[in-house]
Amino acid sequence: MPSPPPPGDPTLAQLEAARATAHHGPSALRPRHGSALCLSGGGFRASLFHLGAVRRLDELGVLGSLRTISAVSGGAVLANLLLHPDLDWPDPRQGPGRVGGLEELVAEPLRELTGRNLRTPALLSRVRPSGWGRPDASVGVLAAGLERAVPWWGTDLREHARSRGPVVLTGATEIGYGVSWVFADPYSAGPRGRMGDHRLGHCAPPPGLRIVDAVAASCAYPPFFAPLELDGDALGLVGGAPDPDEPEDVRAAIRRRIQLVDGGVYDNLALEPVWADHDTVLVSDGGAVFRGRPPGSLLSRLWRLLSIASSGGQTARLRWLRAGFARGTLSGATWSLESPGDLARVPGHELGGGVLDDHAPEVLGAIHAVRTDLDAFSPGEQMVLERHGYLVADASVRRHNPASVHLDAPLRPPHPEVAGPSDVVSALRGSGRVTALGRR
Repeated sequence: MPSPPPPGDPTLAQLEAARATAHHGPSALRPRHGSALCLSGGGFRASLFHLGAVRRLDELGVLGSLRTISAVSGGAVLANLLLHPDLDWPDPRQGPGRVGGLEELVAEPLRELTGRNLRTPALLSRVRPSGWGRPDASVGVLAAGLERAVPWWGTDLREHARSRGPVVLTGATEIGYGVSWVFADPYSAGPRGRMGDHRLGHCAPPPGLRIVDAVAASCAYPPFFAPLELDGDALGLVGGAPDPDEPEDVRAAIRRRIQLVDGGVYDNLALEPVWADHDTVLVSDGGAVFRGRPPGSLLSRLWRLLSIASSGGQTARLRWLRAGFARGTLSGATWSLESPGDLARVPGHELGGGVLDDHAPEVLGAIHAVRTDLDAFSPGEQMVLERHGYLVADASVRRHNPASVHLDAPLRPPHPEVAGPSDVVSALRGSGRVTALGRR
């Protein structure tokens, strides 16, 4: 029988409670309040899909009423465009409203960004002599490419200023402890913002850490991109919850070289920062559609097992969330690339250009096969993904969480030029193919 803890030492229950508090943040002990939108990873495909969803949520008055946007990877690309200081967010004291400047400050820059091949130059940096001896060369080149497309992302995260709008949380995965690392700008945690995780602790972003660095870290999918490295000893991290039996030299080594990779490795739905303290959670999932696959080579089986592990964690989070909806613990809705069921149940909704008909399997199959990549997407691919996100978000919110709809806006899907099933299939022909040197 194990001996009881010495007087004054924490019990196991106390340790677990402390870890839970650190994990979810102090707000986990307070009443739930506010609405959160989670934007998943999935490369530029997810960014464009989320753009359509955000467009419709804006029309319905949902976007302007959000308390928080939590995002990883491709979702973080769009979420950080929503940090633009010139966006005109509605004043919550005046009731629901639309966000001014969404088309010119978010949609147009995203189409410009996703029309570029950012993946190949970043990957080639690892084999060029200039990248030798630089462990984070590829993520640095990725950040440079992102900044060329969106110059204002070169602002220091701690200096970014805006007056209104939801808190934007950009998630990465901290490798040492295998947990979610979150970047938050000064609007969410004044005066300089906040970053960190529940194991290593938190601090204000240091001078020189830019918005684009947070986005690049969130998109740095291993092993293709190297981690973004931070010197934790110089950050002034406060708090954290180490294991009681963890050797100090192990913790010191992790803190000395904090390594951050794609936020989707740990939590591809970006749920963890918000699911404990918001009363409404909306999830837009532009991640990969998991499909059956026959046996293959050893390498393909190993890759498949990694995919299963990732998909299993995501499925468990979704089941927890939906169980919370069913119990009334919180409200919300989820939608994804494969959400045709909701479209079929809402009168007037379209898939492609007509109602769900004999073309639907072919259209959905083409959309599901779109690659997860940071390579250039054609205008046709961009239009189809944005239109699809618009439609499934509207259908899911109206069916599963109508209380979050504040404005009665007619359904006007963007890009009618890709409305017909044949238009969709034509625009997405070959879209599942990943090319070594990129498409542009």
